[in-house]
Amino acid sequence: MRKMMLILSLVPGLLVGVHFKAVSQQKFEGIATYKSSMSIESLNVAGRNMSPDMQESIRKQLMQQSQRDYTLKFNLQESLWKEDVALESEAAAPSGGGMQIRMSTGNSVSYLNPSKNQFLEETEIFGKKFLIEDELPTFNWKITGETKKIGDYNVIKAEYQNITEQMTMSLSDSESKTETVMDTTMITAWYTPDIPVSQGPSNTWGLPGLILELKNGNFTFLCTKVELNPATPVEIEVPNKGKRVSRDEADQIRDEKLQEMMKKYDTGEGGETRVIRIGG
Repeated sequence: MRKMMLILSLVPGLLVGVHFKAVSQQKFEGIATYKSSMSIESLNVAGRNMSPDMQESIRKQLMQQSQRDYTLKFNLQESLWKEDVALESEAAAPSGGGMQIRMSTGNSVSYLNPSKNQFLEETEIFGKKFLIEDELPTFNWKITGETKKIGDYNVIKAEYQNITEQMTMSLSDSESKTETVMDTTMITAWYTPDIPVSQGPSNTWGLPGLILELKNGNFTFLCTKVELNPATPVEIEVPNKGKRVSRDEADQIRDEKLQEMMKKYDTGEGGETRVIRIGG
């Protein structure tokens, strides 16, 4: 019996916040563009019969799949975070063991309104539309005082220690098994007070300035462009499609569907390719 184990970190959007006084009541809005990436050096991919070449292939597939573009629309009160998807990205070529990795975001659109303590996420979970409705928990960032430049902006470093979930997937000829364990991750953000909005990528918020760079575990989001008060007004549409559920209910639905999916896969012998989707 050949048994393989794949350990992947599923990093949910971190919601943190503090309140700060708006510097002006005049119109202030903009659009920020971000690129995501994944560091593969410390990515844990293990298997009893998984060769080093297969492990490296999986790491590279994950890195390639993580490279995506996002847009954050914002004003002084609210923001909308969305992946820019023209066509569904193709998965990398299968590894030597016939394993193919696809990372899916579920075409999510996330809305934050700190003044109303409101979070909405319009997403798909295995092909079904849901509208996740939740509050914004408040956590304390630690501002280190360290500074650097990102483009033309001076940015300040802030950190937050976050407890996240890691999912272990074990695949064998006769069974598939998933297990969730807790892990502590240091979240690092670089924000600029020059753009006085309490918003950021991947549903982060709560600093006295726009977050231009975010590192969450192996994932990094880097801002590549900012447009402030563009000629065309910035429209922020509140998500409203899908069955309304809480965050806990959405997580339970996703876990149950993932368990069902894992039971359908074998080890891919006989030239069969196994495809694992991470996310919705």
